[in-house]
Amino acid sequence: MTGTDKEHSLSAFFEKQKSVLIAFSGGVDSSLLAAFAAAAGIKALAVTVKTELVSEREIQNASETADEIGIPHLIIEKKMLEIPEIKNNQKKRCYACKKEMFEMLLKYAEDSGFETVIEGTNNSDRLMNDSKEIPRPGYSALLELKENRAGKKPKIETPLADLKMTKEEIREAARRKKLSNADKPSMSCLAARFSYETQLTSEMLKTIDTAEQMIENIGARQIRIRRHTDDAGRNIARVEVGKEEEKIFFEEKNQKKIEEFIAFLKRSGFSYVTIDLEGFRSGSMDI
Repeated sequence: MTGTDKEHSLSAFFEKQKSVLIAFSGGVDSSLLAAFAAAAGIKALAVTVKTELVSEREIQNASETADEIGIPHLIIEKKMLEIPEIKNNQKKRCYACKKEMFEMLLKYAEDSGFETVIEGTNNSDRLMNDSKEIPRPGYSALLELKENRAGKKPKIETPLADLKMTKEEIREAARRKKLSNADKPSMSCLAARFSYETQLTSEMLKTIDTAEQMIENIGARQIRIRRHTDDAGRNIARVEVGKEEEKIFFEEKNQKKIEEFIAFLKRSGFSYVTIDLEGFRSGSMDI
């Protein structure tokens, strides 16, 4: 099935729905789903869950993108650091987070009369790796909820994964829909900036979010700041940007802002600030 065939199937999927609640991050995956729901003319609501693990700039982006698409948008707040697996940054944090989030969305959908909750996992992100049929922890939680709710409403649907739409096919479809975020880099949970078994606090997450925004403002499109702690207890900030963007750290025009960035991190408890010469790698804390 070609990319355009999958788009026709996605349109047909939404035309069969009566009412949908879309788990809406404002990224290209959930935005494409929202755009197709809006085009179908059905009752639809985009819901963003605001937690300590999500960048403030992503919440703002979600609101702006929902306005662009023309779909009603709701932000619900949830304290995820109250969940032990997340607070202690355990390997099951994604499973626990996704389960908590979708149980909350299902409850809201049930109370508000929505028949279906839509989630945007795509075929490129569905599995832990390409060689084994092992779902990612968050997707595994979704599959369990989906199975447990078989025959019940509201139900959970994952149309992008079910249609085997890849990230590039989704970006192509978003370009055809003229979505402004069609080429927007993916963002990940702020907990992914820390080693497993690190006890997370709101302050730590906000520090990383602020520092990443400082580098984004200089010109980086893809930015991750990973925190490591050495045997002496000193914190190290390992900065990842796209390899073609590493030059921004050395351009004369950026030096004042780079000095402010370093000073901010040192005030925040980091002893060293380093640039990773391998560049941005998704999941580099899992190596």
